[in-house]
Amino acid sequence: MVSTQLLDYLYLKMPGTEAVTMTIKRGVNNDTTTTTSVSHAWMRDISRDDIAKGLVTSAHEGIVWNIPNVLLAGAEIETGDTITDSSSVVWTVMSVSRLRLRTHWRCICRRQK
Repeated sequence: MVSTQLLDYLYLKMPGTEAVTMTIKRGVNNDTTTTTSVSHAWMRDISRDDIAKGLVTSAHEGIVWNIPNVLLAGAEIETGDTITDSSSVVWTVMSVSRLRLRTHWRCICRRQK
């Protein structure tokens, strides 16, 4: 079995990752927020299929963030949560799914204006 420490070490070696901050909003009026720092997440360009689904209107305003589940410390990502990247750009999660044997979150995000 792979340990959490080994997985964390793997992400430390992975090129193209950056630290992000997840803001998880819960409650009746999204009045309960939790902030979680994720040391290694990586972004990918949004696909044409994602644009066709209407989640974003252009490739400029959308991006896909991949976040390892083990680095979230048990938190769950839902639509409406936000990701703040290392350049202080805030991204709103429009769609979320679990990939790679449920070890990664794939978040289709729209840039906040």
